[in-house]
Amino acid sequence: MSEDIDELFGGGTGQPVPRYGLINSLLFGGTALAFFGLICNAAPGGLMVLLSWTVLETELDRVESGYLPLSERPRLTTLKLTTQFALAFIIFIFALQMVLYCTGGYDWLWGQMLSWFVSVVEPWMTTAES
Repeated sequence: MSEDIDELFGGGTGQPVPRYGLINSLLFGGTALAFFGLICNAAPGGLMVLLSWTVLETELDRVESGYLPLSERPRLTTLKLTTQFALAFIIFIFALQMVLYCTGGYDWLWGQMLSWFVSVVEPWMTTAES
């Protein structure tokens, strides 16, 4: 217990590490959620990617302040580039979603999916009734 308290106040022997797990999970989970959210709404995925970018910027600030070792900077910089590509992808998805909303593309798409679903389920339902 006392080691945890020493570590909290900088008296421990452990070296602080960046929060790669949090950044990666928010980044890749948010990108996937935005892609699959293209079906109806990609905003939650976009917010997750923005949150990963915020955490990443905080970690880079921690490297610049000297709290984290300077050896972590190249990996964080590479991750920053990946995050910027993901943000560009999210903006593209938002633009595509806006076009689909404005042109009636979602009405057509959902109509096609529902008619396919009914054509698949209807024969099964009629055989179950007899």
